[in-house]
Parts: sequence; structure tokens; C-alpha cells
Amino acid sequence: MKSWEKLKILGAAASYDHSCSGTGLKREAPLTLEGRKNWPGVYLAQTSSGKCLPLLKVLLTNQCRFDCAYCVNRSSNSGPRTAFEPRELAQLAWELYRKGIILGVFLSSAIKHSADHTMELLVETARLLRKVYGFRGYLHLKLLPEASPELIQRAVKLATRVSVNLEFTWERSLRYLAPQKSKGALIKALVQARNFALEEGKQPSLTTQVIVGASPEKDYDLLRAAQSLYRQGLLSRMYFSAYLPANQDPRLPTLKEPPFRRERRLYEADYLLRLYGFRYDELLEPGQNLPLDKDPKYAWAQRNPDFFPVEIYKASYEELLRVPGLGPKSARKILKGRNQAVFTLEGLRRLGVRLERAAPFITLKGKRLAHPRPLFNL
Repeated sequence: MKSWEKLKILGAAASYDHSCSGTGLKREAPLTLEGRKNWPGVYLAQTSSGKCLPLLKVLLTNQCRFDCAYCVNRSSNSGPRTAFEPRELAQLAWELYRKGIILGVFLSSAIKHSADHTMELLVETARLLRKVYGFRGYLHLKLLPEASPELIQRAVKLATRVSVNLEFTWERSLRYLAPQKSKGALIKALVQARNFALEEGKQPSLTTQVIVGASPEKDYDLLRAAQSLYRQGLLSRMYFSAYLPANQDPRLPTLKEPPFRRERRLYEADYLLRLYGFRYDELLEPGQNLPLDKDPKYAWAQRNPDFFPVEIYKASYEELLRVPGLGPKSARKILKGRNQAVFTLEGLRRLGVRLERAAPFITLKGKRLAHPRPLFNL
């Protein structure tokens, strides 16, 4: 099979993994150049700064010995199977990079023979890209469950970012839907990657993915796990992937449609944990999911009327971040400018304040604001 044909198969197989780049609020889309040619395996991923990064997302192989219920590459599935050789894939990625078609590479793989065997091939592909071809772009490597510490260490040295997919936060869900995987082994890989990065003098850049809607976990459980991993330095980002039915399996739920709205609310709540100083148990109680009809910050504000109104001229940075319609940038601008300027509605709007959300929750020198009618559901 030619390399281009392999790329069509293995690029499509990698599309189910979201844990490589992006904000999570905009799903990755296949890249089209000049509206004329689709490049298999190349996706536009939105970075944390809002820019779009053309990224090659590809599996080394889709030949897998695991039989996870939810995975399109499970061993019991039929369909075309193929694999790249490390030099073949490294050369292909380099050519796409050299021609300006991609700016980054995400390498993952199914587990063909063993975790170590496949991880060795992934690391060799990364080594060829970095050391032989001189690739200097973004490089993300997937760490395979139960790979040896030596291979994890080599991956951390070569990659910009590494990831380990937890898939589920409950051990019993993982055992039920992916019985050949162990949550303990997955967490152990994150711990090893963090420690090796610190030994190298690197800031650990670690991500994971959890599947939303394939198991009984509630949003409370997902956010609790995310915050715990953040606090331990084991995670830079958690990615939430709405369950997309790929297999017929009695262990899997029957959904009318993928839970994309739930996925989006989880990303919004995750931003509150990482950037706004919220705790998961402020947003939800045990056994709860986030409300789908409003963003979690607005929902918290409605449940906590005693916290408001917040006085723009006196509030701390942490208090400003609790106001719907205010983010870190606008909060910092307010702190910087409030001793030098008299704020008006238009002035706040120029600072990035979304007044249709913020106005009911703030005062200017003790005065409530006449606020515009919201133009959309919150």
C-alpha cells in the first residue's frame, strides 16, 4: 500500500482523539487549501490563543490487540488495517511541513504487539523527525499504556507535548468498556512523564482525553478528576470528547445524538477551574451534570445572588473574575485603568466586557447599570 493510501486510513482513524491541540470550544475540521484539495490527516486545530494550527494527526498503525468497546480500531472490527514504518511516516510528515501544509504533528497509535514495541516505533519516528530531518514544529506524542519508563523519558525529551488518554474517570467504567486497560497504569504514565520533564528542566505539558456520554460518569466526576490532576501537576489540559458511536456493542448506550452541548459546557467549566479560580464543587453537586441551557459561570452567578453586585472600582481581581461577561484580560485592564479613568458603559465594552452578561451583576460607583437585552442564550 502506498504512503498516501495509508495516510487516508490512518489519518481518519486519528480523528477521534482530541487531546492534541485546541480550545475545545471549536471542533477540529479537515483542512482545505484554496477550496480545491483535501489533505488526508491534516486538520485545523484552534490553539489556546485562538489561532488555527494546521496539524497532521495520524496513527502509526490501526492494528490493535485491544478490544475496547468504543474504539473504531478495536481488534474485533473489520475494515482496512495498515501501518507506517517510522522512516516512511517521518519523511511524509517532513515533506508536508517543508511545503508549509502543516505546522505541527500529532503521533498516536493502536497497540499492535505490545506497548513497548509500538512505543519504540513512535519514539523512533519522532527521533527521525527531530534529529535527521530537523523538524522544529509542534510535536505531540501519545504515551501508550504500560510503556516502559525509558521510552516515556525519550518521548518527553523529543516532544513538545505528550498525552495519556484516561478515557473514563471511574475505574469500573474503564474495566467494563476497555478491560485490557488499567487506570492505575494510565496515571502512572502521567506521573512518569511529569517527573521526567521536571528532570529535564522542562515545564510539563501533559494532556488527556475523557469520553463524554459513553458511561455513567457525571460532569461532577469529570471536573473533580480534572481539578485533582491539575493540582498534582499531572495535567495541562483535559479534553472532553462527546461520544460518537463507532461500533455496535451492547455495553454502549444508544443516544439520539452525540452530546456536543454537554461537551461544550464541560470545556467552559474547565476554563473556570484553570483560569478563573473556581472549584469543581462550586459548580456542581455530586451526581449532577452542568445545565445545558446556560454557561456554568452564569449559572453559578444566579445561584449566588449574595455575592453581587460587584463594584467595578473596588473589587479584587478574583472578585471580578466571578462576574459573567468578564475574563482575565478585561479584569486586568479594569484594575490597571480604574484609578486613571472614569468608566462608562462604552468604556467597559472597549475593555472587552460583555455587557449583555455583566451589567446585571456590577455597579459603577454604587450605581446599577441599565443593561442591554441579551442577544442570545447564555
